[in-house]
Amino acid sequence: MRLNLGAKFTLTVLLILAGTMAANTLYFLGTSARFHEQQLIERGRALGHLISLVSPEAILGFDFLQLNDYTREVSSQPDVVYGAIVSPQGLLISSHINSSDPAIVRRLEAAASDMPRALKELGLQDELIHLEFPIIHNNVPLGRFLVGMSRQSLQSEFRRQLIIQILALTAIVLFLSTAIFVVFRYNVLFPIQKLIAASREIARGQYTPVEVKSADELGLLARAFNAMTEEIKQEQAKLHRQANFDTLTGLPNRMMALDRIKTEISRARRSGERFAVMFIDLDDFKDVNDSLGHAVGDELLVATGARVQASLRDSDTVARLGGDEFLVLAPDVGSEVEVEKVVERLTRAVSEPHVLRGRKIVAHCSIGIALYPDNGESVEALTANADNAMYQAKATGPGSAIFFTEEMNTRLRERMQMEHDLNLAIELNQLALHFQPILDTASQRHRGAEVLLRWHHPERGAVSPADFIPLAEASGQIVGIGDWVLEQACRFWSAWNKGGINPGFLAINISRIQFRKRFSKRLAELMSTYGIPRQALELEITESVLLDDHHQVAEELGSLRANGLMLSLDDFGTGYSSLSYLKRFRFDVIKIDRSFVAGLPNDPDDVSLVKAILAMAKGLDLKVVAEGVESRDQLRFVADQGCDLVQGYLFAKPMNDVAYRGYLENLRSGVEPLSASP
Repeated sequence: MRLNLGAKFTLTVLLILAGTMAANTLYFLGTSARFHEQQLIERGRALGHLISLVSPEAILGFDFLQLNDYTREVSSQPDVVYGAIVSPQGLLISSHINSSDPAIVRRLEAAASDMPRALKELGLQDELIHLEFPIIHNNVPLGRFLVGMSRQSLQSEFRRQLIIQILALTAIVLFLSTAIFVVFRYNVLFPIQKLIAASREIARGQYTPVEVKSADELGLLARAFNAMTEEIKQEQAKLHRQANFDTLTGLPNRMMALDRIKTEISRARRSGERFAVMFIDLDDFKDVNDSLGHAVGDELLVATGARVQASLRDSDTVARLGGDEFLVLAPDVGSEVEVEKVVERLTRAVSEPHVLRGRKIVAHCSIGIALYPDNGESVEALTANADNAMYQAKATGPGSAIFFTEEMNTRLRERMQMEHDLNLAIELNQLALHFQPILDTASQRHRGAEVLLRWHHPERGAVSPADFIPLAEASGQIVGIGDWVLEQACRFWSAWNKGGINPGFLAINISRIQFRKRFSKRLAELMSTYGIPRQALELEITESVLLDDHHQVAEELGSLRANGLMLSLDDFGTGYSSLSYLKRFRFDVIKIDRSFVAGLPNDPDDVSLVKAILAMAKGLDLKVVAEGVESRDQLRFVADQGCDLVQGYLFAKPMNDVAYRGYLENLRSGVEPLSASP
């Protein structure tokens, strides 16, 4: 049986009190018994002395009747069992036994009428007090007076006192125990029970302070408990905030946003209402981090979150999903028109200029929208579709907002299937290198070729690089594919060179993802393995590579230039900051994008742009390659403007390694391989 604290305390106090009172009672009873026994002995002595004083005369006068009266008178006194006078020789002279005691009567019956024997047996009893007094006359012993005092009255008194003490002890112990228990319960148990109840409330997430009524140890314990409760409350609030809110912006995080969408789905399912989930992504946010630093980028995120929140209704939710992505949950929207109004407020709020650390920054965002129940009835479906719509909006252009459609879902499934197929493309030998010759503009002599990647899918057929290269970069597959391209290009060049063929240089496109992986070290290993000279490779880098961290870019470009490799800036003129890149980084070649060459020589805008590019390149001592030359007029124009190199369908289409080897062999044998279009 389990005992609580109050029962244990009461039982302990009860045992202590009972033991203490019992010891005290036993001491009292023992002292009382000894006192009464001493009184009994004193009475016996008084009687004995009296008889020893008055009996000599009767003994000398042989007055046995008088002696019998003396012994009978003594024996009739309370507590006196017998009285006897014996001679100095021990002969019985006179005696009397009190027969009122049943025990004495039984012994007398056993001794018949033999008085000496009866007295002898009585003298052996422990319950009697035996006293003996000498009878002397003129210093002559005349005999002895024997008296026996009964302890029966003492025992009766002891029992009476014992009963009284037990009753008193019981009453005192019960009273004190009850009083102590009441005081203990009120002053100790009640505060402890309050602490226990408060601790259970804490376990249920309710932090109720305990009332402090005293300054004793229990009061100190209550204060300590309240302090601990407050610490737990603050820590729980901190953990809850860390688990559900973004530490930078203070907005709800992904977990809380998904939970609110789940709650809104349940509510909308019951009420039959619609709601919208919007994914917001800041356009070109990485440029802010790279150019102004991550601290300014963080301030922009905080300011954007505050503006988005301020532009919404109280019932709406804005959350930061991570990076530069935000989520907006807009419940109870009746139609797409209402959602469009919300989107307009969002884009207007985000695009208002920010002044951060003395710099004016204008941000734009792309928004993807999914509606419940039109675009999904689960958290996963709604968020995935809103995310897909947001990426479609980014592809459309900065500041775009797009509603999700099933067509997007179809494209997403196709994209995922293409990503899966691309993983197997190298293993299944579906990838191949093609080569498009690059010629000297003036002499039209062969100088090298651009290495192009082609993918022939067994079901889709030829897959455009414009479709699978961005996918490979987004999924990270470009690292393995790019490494395969480098190794294949080095292997082909080495094989052609060993076969006595001069392949010229190979211009290889490098992805920004490859560039982050310490590309220069891997390239040096391949060049050493295949014996590739420095002038045999030209690396084509787009502006997207240069958008990354400038320190890392400068370091990698420095390593490549230290190895003597030529660097080419591809698709020049299509980016907004190409001139700043030419100033910051050193290149050997720039390539005019085919979109500018296509309108030559009739489009005045293309004419002006190409002339400006060629003039600038000449001033910076850079060689220029014109891409996409498809007519004699285009060739004559770029030649007249001093363009160094050309490539395009006018001279040759991209060809596989076998065809390109044949092309090179024809060049070696002096056969003109080109059939230029008029």
